[in-house]
Amino acid sequence: MRKPLIAAALVLFALAGAVTTHAQEGQMDPKAMEQMMMQLATPGAPHQHLATMAGKWTTTHTTYMEETPETSTGAYEGEVVLGGRYILGRFKGMMMGQMFEGMSIDGYDNGKQEYFSIWLDSMGTGFYLAQGNASADGRTLSHKGTMSMGPMEIPSRSETVFVDKDTVQYTMWHTMGGQEMKAMEMTYKRAH
Repeated sequence: MRKPLIAAALVLFALAGAVTTHAQEGQMDPKAMEQMMMQLATPGAPHQHLATMAGKWTTTHTTYMEETPETSTGAYEGEVVLGGRYILGRFKGMMMGQMFEGMSIDGYDNGKQEYFSIWLDSMGTGFYLAQGNASADGRTLSHKGTMSMGPMEIPSRSETVFVDKDTVQYTMWHTMGGQEMKAMEMTYKRAH
C-alpha cells in the first residue's frame, strides 16, 4: 500500500517542479497550471451524457462479416467509474457461432475536446481505439479508428445514436480494399 502512495507523491513532486520551471521560463503561472489541471480533470456534460449507458441492457446485433448476415442476442452492463469520468461496459453474447465477451471504456477527453472508446474482447489480444465527436444535438456520437487484425490495419468508423432513454443504436463500418462496408449493427434496449 505504501508503494503506490510514494509513487503518487513523487509524481506530484515532479509536476510541481515542472510547473515551477515553466513559470520561471515565463510559460505558465503555477496557479494557472493548477486551475487548468482542475478543469481538465472535472467531469462535465459529455461525461453525464455517456453515463446514460449505465445499467443493464439487452442487445440484438447483426454481423455482416460472413456471406449471410448473422443476428444474435446478448447483454451489456455499463458502470460509471472513477468519479464519473468514464463508463466501463461489459458485453456477453454469441458472435459468429461462439460465446463472446467484450469490454469497453468510453470517455470524453476535456483537453482534446473529443470522445474516445477503447474496446477489448475474447476474440483477440489487442485493442481497438477510436476517437470522435458528438452531433450538435448530442444524440449521435461518431468515432473513427483503425482495427488491427494480424498484419492488416482496417480503418473503421462507427455511429452511436441515442434514440431515447431506453434505446441506443450502434453501427460500425470497415474499409477494406478501398471499399467501405457495414460490419455490424447493434440495438441496446434498457432492461427493466
